Amino acid sequence: MKIMKVLFAGYESAPYYKRGGLGDVMESLPKALQGIGVDARVTIPYYREIKKQYHIKKEGEFYVDFNGKKEHIGIYSEKYSNVPFYFLENIRYLSLSRAKDKTKRMGQFAFFDLAIVEFIRWLGEHHKWRVDIVHPNDWHTALIPLILKKRKLEIPTLLTIHNLLYQGVGSLKVLDMLDIQDEEAKTLKRGVPANEMNILGEGIVHATRVSTVSPTYAKEIAKAEHDHNPISPFLIKRRDEGLGKDDPLRHEARKIIGILNGIDYDVWNPTKDEIIFHKFDIDNWEIGKKDNKEDLLRSLGLEDRPTFCFVGRMAVQKGLDILIKAVEKAAPLDINLIILGSGDTRIQASILKMAEKFPWIRAELLYSEDLAHKIYAGSDFIVIPSRYEPCGLIQMIAMRYGTIPIASDTGGLHDSISNGKNGFLFKKGKSARLKRVIKHALNIYKDSIRYKKMVQQAMKKDFSWDKSAKLYKKLYEEMIAVHS
Repeated sequence: MKIMKVLFAGYESAPYYKRGGLGDVMESLPKALQGIGVDARVTIPYYREIKKQYHIKKEGEFYVDFNGKKEHIGIYSEKYSNVPFYFLENIRYLSLSRAKDKTKRMGQFAFFDLAIVEFIRWLGEHHKWRVDIVHPNDWHTALIPLILKKRKLEIPTLLTIHNLLYQGVGSLKVLDMLDIQDEEAKTLKRGVPANEMNILGEGIVHATRVSTVSPTYAKEIAKAEHDHNPISPFLIKRRDEGLGKDDPLRHEARKIIGILNGIDYDVWNPTKDEIIFHKFDIDNWEIGKKDNKEDLLRSLGLEDRPTFCFVGRMAVQKGLDILIKAVEKAAPLDINLIILGSGDTRIQASILKMAEKFPWIRAELLYSEDLAHKIYAGSDFIVIPSRYEPCGLIQMIAMRYGTIPIASDTGGLHDSISNGKNGFLFKKGKSARLKRVIKHALNIYKDSIRYKKMVQQAMKKDFSWDKSAKLYKKLYEEMIAVHS
């Protein structure tokens, strides 16, 4: 039987360069697919930050025509966890992980997408590795389906949306850079004639299939009234353009497929985590949590109380203003609250103001993977007040470490938390509801029998990639069968 070959493309991937959940997925999903017989490989830009930390072997080069100039692409590669990783180098466009303005950023990733399409040819010529599926992720690689069609390369594409908030909306100059005519694009907007395009929308219209990272988020974002940049117009255009009309699974081809993300238990596992203060498992979790909590609180100068935490980006999406209001309404509380994360300076200022007001709050306004591990292991509850959450991985990680999630009832949080059994859900955007759930969680904590049962159920929940990787493999097989 022929081994399926899948090329992942994205803006980031752990362990080399990670800024969000996409980075975790780009590392762990290909690894899981390799484990079930899929030859999955990954390509990302060779950023300056990666070069400083890693010394990766160069194995080839090629040239592309972009924006009227011939540009050099260096190919660097190595294996990580048995997955081949390819890094595409170009000094002008792919050195910086964040271009300084929106237009340059759009140009940067338009260039990267073009480079990937030419790299696919290179792989076939130099490695006899002929791609069966290209799997672009988020807007950064959403032009790949259009460029493949432009180059008449009939390779099925699965575009996965990790966060709809970011869509790559901006200048039509990107099309000129790629030598693509306006009429070949489908999502032009603003003005007569149009002067903007939506890169993610372009990907939605042109991709063979479109997926996202949880079943509930797939349903939420397909609704016309969805309040975070609706994509229903693109889905309608996808339908009207007739994509999938020759596909016996055309109903599936025209809708968004939701597959829940998983986590890598080789990384997130308290039984072998070298970062946490004390390793533990489901059989000795009470001692393990107690010892980790003692060391965590001592390191942060906090007293021994029920300990809540927040770990994540300081962004409007994450609902920290909801947490702040809930805490101020509920105070005084005999608890600790540890907040770890960085981002929006206004949100950080609000967090610092709250921490100055309440001595039982510690705010660590930085990105620290090490401290995150210790907080997961040493806290009793994790608060996730997101306004929306495509999937969310922190609730899965926290549950593995015996930390009970208190989360908004939305997206992947709804799909991964069983309210009252292994965590708590509250109506999103409602600080009063969060306050009540925090108080309810404290009552459960005091009832040792109920609390212990919840912790055990949380730790037993399987969030490995095993099930989801099989769903992706099945989807790939369907796409290839229709294509052939």
